[in-house]
Amino acid sequence: MLRLLIIVIVSLLYACAAKASHDESTKQLTEADTGRSIELHIGDELEVTLPANPTTGFQWEVSAVDTSILRSIGKPKFEPSNDAVGSGGQVTFRFKAVEIGQTGLKLIYHRSFEKNVLPAQTFEVTVTVR
Repeated sequence: MLRLLIIVIVSLLYACAAKASHDESTKQLTEADTGRSIELHIGDELEVTLPANPTTGFQWEVSAVDTSILRSIGKPKFEPSNDAVGSGGQVTFRFKAVEIGQTGLKLIYHRSFEKNVLPAQTFEVTVTVR
C-alpha cells in the first residue's frame, strides 16, 4: 500500500513539473507578420496589433477563426498615436489558445456599412496549437 502511495505521489509531482515547464506566454504580431504560420501552446495568448483609423469609418474585424481552438479575449483596443482629433493609431486584438489544433486567423479592414465591397486590407496567419 505504501508503495502504491509513493507511485501516485511521484506521478502527481511529475505531472505538475511537466505543466510548470511550459509557462504561458504572449506572442505579438503586427501587419508585417501577415502570411506567417505561428505555433502556440494551450494557455498561450496572441496579440495582433494593426494600424487603424476608426474616424474614417474603417475598422478591423475578425473574419475567420475556429473559436474552439483560438478564442477572442475581450474587445479590440484602439490606441491613438497622438491626441489630435481624428488621428490614427493602433488596434490590438487578443486571443487565447484553448485547444489543440490548427486554424486560420483572418482579420479584415473595412467599412461594415459598405455592402459588396472588398476589404481595404486583410491580415491572415495560420495558428497551430500544440
